Amino acid sequence: MTSFMHNSLAREPNALWVLARAIFTLRSLGCALALALLFFVLPILLQATPIRVIDEAAIPFAGFLSKVDFDQRYPADLLDHPSKLDTGWYVIYEHESLNYYFGPILLESIGKDYLDQLSEIVEVAVIQRPSIQNYRLELSYEPNASSSESKSTEPSTQNPFPPQVLPKPSFWGFVKKVFGYH
Repeated sequence: MTSFMHNSLAREPNALWVLARAIFTLRSLGCALALALLFFVLPILLQATPIRVIDEAAIPFAGFLSKVDFDQRYPADLLDHPSKLDTGWYVIYEHESLNYYFGPILLESIGKDYLDQLSEIVEVAVIQRPSIQNYRLELSYEPNASSSESKSTEPSTQNPFPPQVLPKPSFWGFVKKVFGYH
């Protein structure tokens, strides 16, 4: 059985030209495929580092437990994207391929306390290993649309509680209010 290329070359008087054109087409497709991989697949792979969600109570132990002991004592939940996080405040530490989200924390003030503790731990680690540079350490309310760009963001304007319906004023309601019956 002969291939399409073999038949084309056998019929063409200028077979060398056809072969050169075919090789150029294949190289162009290869170049286009390489460019597509470079611009579409590579950014996705670079962002594919999982997020490790760890209980915020682990922060004080991060300074003196070894990595093995820390991972054993505080196992992390791995998530693909910040949008999959439970709602709440998170102390975020990111450096190269590390994405640690400590939380969720109910109150921002408690989150600030944990952020201060982790900041001290990271400062000591940087003094011991000056190669640690370009890290991100912040308190952020997650999940939100701009989770990778925010600095100590406020919660969204959506109220998680339904609005309370006030009772209609009535004569008997007024009488109860006057005599102290609520």
